[in-house]
Amino acid sequence: MFQRVLSLILTLFLVAVSPAQTSFAQGSEPGADRDKIREFLEVTGFDVAIASIQQGAMAGPALTGAAPDQFGRNWVRLAEQVFAPDKMVDDAVDMIEAVMPADLLDHGVVFYGSDLGKRVVAVENESHMVEDAIRQTEGEKLVDELLEERSPRLDVFKAMSQSVGSTDVAIRSIVEIQVRYLMAAAAAGATDLEIGEEDLRGMLMAQQGEMRRSIEVHGLVANAYTYRSLSDQELIDYLSALQSPQMMQVYEILNAVQYEIMADRYERLATQLGRLQPESEL
Repeated sequence: MFQRVLSLILTLFLVAVSPAQTSFAQGSEPGADRDKIREFLEVTGFDVAIASIQQGAMAGPALTGAAPDQFGRNWVRLAEQVFAPDKMVDDAVDMIEAVMPADLLDHGVVFYGSDLGKRVVAVENESHMVEDAIRQTEGEKLVDELLEERSPRLDVFKAMSQSVGSTDVAIRSIVEIQVRYLMAAAAAGATDLEIGEEDLRGMLMAQQGEMRRSIEVHGLVANAYTYRSLSDQELIDYLSALQSPQMMQVYEILNAVQYEIMADRYERLATQLGRLQPESEL
């Protein structure tokens, strides 16, 4: 059962963080005001990415071994409260204010405010709102078609994923989110997990080979679906923008913000699981 739970967690977090895969930048000099940060979030679509974390939270009971619908409306109410989009966006503003310098905000706004940038944000925002099962199924079909055609788009998609972060950092971040969630759930009496924190972390890290493959495959499928309406040239131009040193720093910070918000919210949620009562049918 524990292996099944870990598989569920990995699937959930891959969906939630795609394509974010990295950690906070070091040595940056913050200085942007909050209004400018909120404009940045809207222009880049990062506010939608943060808000969409709530969708994945609905799988929470399954992550501790319970039936996904065991708590019914009680679970929905709790998830909606803990993962309130407005509050998560407020937290993102606080974190970005602390670490992102104004020149990086400007760089992000300039690109994502361009014609191509607006196209990219539109398709990314749309993809965030699609049900995970639909995105996965349709994305896999697109990848199969591209493989059959020997399309160069696949190489572009892979390069896009690589440009926005390190898979090694992604694995470490996902493991830490899992550890914080499961340990908090165990402390709340919501799971019968009988393992120490370091042993749990070691057990999860032992699966990093599987995680790496899952991250790479999921990134390819997600990109194929999300950017399916972009032309080959638009994809190449977008890749070029992602590979600029400043944009890589932007993503380094944004992805770390996303990971920290997820870790914090799942940890909060786990501490309250012990107080939830299963919903019985009348």
